[in-house]
Amino acid sequence: MGPAELMNNLSLNSNSDSTMLSVLKLRDDGSNWSDYQPRIERAMGSKGLWRHVLGTATAPNPYMLLNGFPVLLDGKTGATEEQIETREIRITDFDKKEYLAQHIILSTTLTRLGSKIKELKTAKEMWEIVVADVTMKSTLFLLDAKEQLMSMKLSDNDDSKAHLAKIKQHFQLMLQRQENLIKMGSTLSDTHFNTLIMTSLPESYCPTLQTITAAE
Repeated sequence: MGPAELMNNLSLNSNSDSTMLSVLKLRDDGSNWSDYQPRIERAMGSKGLWRHVLGTATAPNPYMLLNGFPVLLDGKTGATEEQIETREIRITDFDKKEYLAQHIILSTTLTRLGSKIKELKTAKEMWEIVVADVTMKSTLFLLDAKEQLMSMKLSDNDDSKAHLAKIKQHFQLMLQRQENLIKMGSTLSDTHFNTLIMTSLPESYCPTLQTITAAE
């Protein structure tokens, strides 16, 4: 999967400001869910779109009509032109945000998942399908993801600087895979995860690990 499949640059306009936001594409296997979910939440939240995804944004209603003319809540008093224009602007703004939230979800999912959500009418419905697709993976998928974590092994390196960089990447990947498993419904205790970390290290770490475990 190339960089073009993983990253979208979306220009999200909000009134007077325009900001270029980089939003990850969600992989079909859900392996980058723990990175994708907080990024898309913050990107859309920064533009007032996240409430549409959660379904908590309240849509403004047009004025009631009395004999073809807009009236206020009392059902008698006619709405002024300014009131009508203000209400129409609010309705238009709500619709724009709703459609933009839908667009972002569609643009950050790949073809398989996009085909499942493209006909839905609200961002909330789309997001519920996305979450369900990621967090309700099959048992075989979860076993495969856990096997990837369990089989991780860091090689030794005489270059201490290069080794330090590799071990940082190694731990970051292990933490990401652990978080992905948990978000997909798998159970992985801290004790088990700590054991996986220790067994993934080179043999040269054995004396240090023995000292640590003996102290505990």
